[in-house]
Amino acid sequence: MDSISRAPVERALHILEAMNGAPVMPIREIATATGLPKSSVVRLLGQLAAAGYVEKLSRNTGYRLTSRVRRLSWGFRLDDVVVEAASPLMRGFTRVHRWPVFIGTTDGDQMIVRYGTVAESPVAVDPLIHEAPSPFLMSAIGKAYLAFCPDWERDVIVTRLAQSLRSIDRLAQEPGDLRRMLREIRKSGYAITGEDLRNMTEGLSSDVGDARKRATGLAVPVLSADRVIACLSLRFMRSVMTDREAADAYLEPLRQLAEEIANVARQRSNPEQN
Repeated sequence: MDSISRAPVERALHILEAMNGAPVMPIREIATATGLPKSSVVRLLGQLAAAGYVEKLSRNTGYRLTSRVRRLSWGFRLDDVVVEAASPLMRGFTRVHRWPVFIGTTDGDQMIVRYGTVAESPVAVDPLIHEAPSPFLMSAIGKAYLAFCPDWERDVIVTRLAQSLRSIDRLAQEPGDLRRMLREIRKSGYAITGEDLRNMTEGLSSDVGDARKRATGLAVPVLSADRVIACLSLRFMRSVMTDREAADAYLEPLRQLAEEIANVARQRSNPEQN
């Protein structure tokens, strides 16, 4: 391969390397990170998207890597397949129902918000966030995960949390209260953001703190066989509707979304079975 034909390949690989350092990047940040002209970045991203290596989320949000490139690295995880499967379905959900939805997966002693549809929602108050930590015992996605995961996994997580000195993990030291809370979540089929978490705004930026006070989450699990592979949370404002009204209006659509995500993730994880 001569130097002329090699140059576009090197530039495309340079873009992929730059994008590997962030869950999502707008075009201007990619151009800055690579030192390439914006016009070149736009052209190469179009080619990479057509080949299936990157995915355009929205004009404001930018681009993310797809599993086609992430499967080449040792760090590729099932979580990545789930989030990749979820993102277009979540955007479609928000276009229909207006409210933003977020997806979270486990990361040690907490959940991590991996993707959200703030950019597509005309009523979102949350800022655009990716890879944001979310506590198991206070957040909607964390409580939904604990309520629906297998008993053995719940026991492992709760045992670790009970040894924590963090205030957000204190409920793990009250097994009776914790069992009652999780039993109610399983009975109702969803979890709601804890009031204590909504009131924890110290140290947060003004926009994040304001969103935390104004919005709350209604979360359901994304189930695959006997596993919880992620949790979905619809973020709504209590000034608009109560928790019960939100559940009446959106629980079934959110469950359907979770099922669709699980089906697509299963197909992508086991392509030889399709």
